[in-house]
Amino acid sequence: MASRQGAGTNDGPQESAAPPPAWEPGDLGRRVSARRKDLKLSRRQLAELAGVSVPYLQHLETYPALPSQAALRQLAAALQTTPETLLGAGSSQPPGQAGPSAHPVLQVLTAVECYDLLSPGGVGRVAFTAADGPVVLPVNYAMAGQTVIFRTAPDTLLARCLDCPAGFEVDRLDETLRQGWSVLVTGRAVRVTSEADVRHLEQHAGVRPWAGGARDVYVRIIPRKITGRRIRD
Repeated sequence: MASRQGAGTNDGPQESAAPPPAWEPGDLGRRVSARRKDLKLSRRQLAELAGVSVPYLQHLETYPALPSQAALRQLAAALQTTPETLLGAGSSQPPGQAGPSAHPVLQVLTAVECYDLLSPGGVGRVAFTAADGPVVLPVNYAMAGQTVIFRTAPDTLLARCLDCPAGFEVDRLDETLRQGWSVLVTGRAVRVTSEADVRHLEQHAGVRPWAGGARDVYVRIIPRKITGRRIRD
């Protein structure tokens, strides 16, 4: 059983110690907190899984801190990720720096598998043709049935190029395992104009653009074709 860190050890604060002045959490703490919430774990649940104390985990998520290698490995395992990911390795570089595996296998995905991979939503890339040529932009998206939904502002290039053919691509890579997948949707991008549909999307789609601002134009990509591939070792 993993030993508990932060309960009177050198790996974390003494539970009776007064907390230092509050400041913004460090990147590691933000990644731990975000991943914990993605997995719908309470602090107590994560602390038990990782073999650390609850006060130590709270300190780690609240103040800039660097745990011991042992505690970092335990946290990564409990969060179903890697120590490198928690530390932000490669976060400022394009993916794929690790290179391919020794024996990669390329698998063609079915339409059902493609929609399953798209269903959680997240960030994808929309491709369309503007007056100056092809344009590819990242957008936060959600799925409504088998259509892709995202938001933009009325004065953007994207908003001026609606009701036209478009592509939409999402991919994920696991740098450690050299595995990944990509899904490509081709179809037509149209503005959602029905007030009832817009209200429904506002209440249920949950599309929150990272770019912020008044992005109140809802866009739907109606698929004509969907294809996907998976690479595994």
